[in-house]
Formats: sequence, structure tokens, C-alpha cells
Amino acid sequence: MTTHPPRPMRARSLAEKQQRRADILCAAEDLWTTTPYADLSMNQVASAAQLAKGTLYLYFDTKEELFLALVDGHLAAWIARAAAILEERGPRTPSQLADVLLEAGQDSQSVRRLLVLLGTVLERRVRPELLQEFYQNLNAHLERLLALMPLEREVSVRVLRHLYALAIGWQHLSEQPQPIQPQTRSQPRPGGAQIDPVQGLNCVLNIGEHDAEEEFGLAVRAVIDRVTRVAAPA
Repeated sequence: MTTHPPRPMRARSLAEKQQRRADILCAAEDLWTTTPYADLSMNQVASAAQLAKGTLYLYFDTKEELFLALVDGHLAAWIARAAAILEERGPRTPSQLADVLLEAGQDSQSVRRLLVLLGTVLERRVRPELLQEFYQNLNAHLERLLALMPLEREVSVRVLRHLYALAIGWQHLSEQPQPIQPQTRSQPRPGGAQIDPVQGLNCVLNIGEHDAEEEFGLAVRAVIDRVTRVAAPA
């Protein structure tokens, strides 16, 4: 049985505090892969991070604040990746821009899940001043990205808005319940039960993870192409 050395009760240096905070965020995100957000507790996070609950509250007052920090970190990382690729490649066409945005967002399911959580839970429960600070920081990061995009600013803003909406929609789609097995006429459902309309819709919409990523890429390319065509002078 593996034993872990006891951790110091309190991180003292700035580096220790930053590492402790990163450990907490990592523990929370790992738990979230197997535990629904509503069922996830600060006690669980503290245990997973090998901390006393009181130590956890030195870093985050609530579960919502902890997950807002996760959103902030993931978005900052995505924007930094996109900005770095934009600077390196200097794309000139909408297709090249789509390549950059999709490459920066590879393996972006965590970001999409967090964006859904942001809009459905966190924005309602986080302290207003903290939420305002979050959006101020996000806007500052986005300004750098907008300055590097090969489009007029207004068009670039529209592209990012559509990208955000697509990310949310695709994540909702990927979280649909497993599809029911369709019944043939010769194999009626037990007791003559009818297929629930919502279940039927889920059956139609449900696609595999690989296919979902491919379809997401097609949607992003189509939107960028359409937005830039509309914006182009006649």
C-alpha cells in the first residue's frame, strides 16, 4: 500500500501557495469526471487534494468559486494557445483562421463542460464582484486574441461569439442520454409502450465522440466562412 508523506499544514512561500492552489484545482477537476457537480462537495475535494477542509477554504470560499477558477484557467490556456499559433502562422484566410482556432481547441471537452457550468450554475451563484473580475480578466485576454485575428475587429468578435455558442451547443449534444434501441414493427415494445418523444430525439441526435469532434469542426468552418462572406464588401 502506497503511503503519502504528510503535507505541511500551511504553504508559506508564494511558490508553495501556487502549487497548493493548482493541486486543489486538479483534484476538483478529476473528481468532476466521475461525480456530478451537484453531488461534488468541498469535503471530497479536500480529501482528494490531501488537505484539511479548513486549509481548502484558505484558497476558495465556495465550490462555485473553485470552479470559476477552473473556467478562468482553461479559457486563459486556450486563448494563449490560439494567440501563439496565430503569431507563428499569421493566417490570412478564413479557412486558415479556422485551422488555428480548431487546433488550439483540440481535446477541448473540459473547456466546453466548464462553459456549460458557467452559464447554468456559476453565474448565478458566484459573488458579483468576483464574477466581474473574472470577465474583466477574460476580456483582457480576448483583446490580445482579437488583435491577432486577420479580420476586422467587429467580424472577429462575431466569430468568437459563434464559436462560444457552438461549443455550448455541442457539449449539450454530447451529454445527451444514451440512445434507445429502435424497435421494429415485428418487435413491439413490451406492453405496447410508446417511445418517449425526448428519447426519440436523443436517439436521432446521439453521435459518437469522434464524430462529434469532426462535426464540430465542420460547423466552426461553416460559421467562419459565412460570417466573413457576409462581412466582405460586395
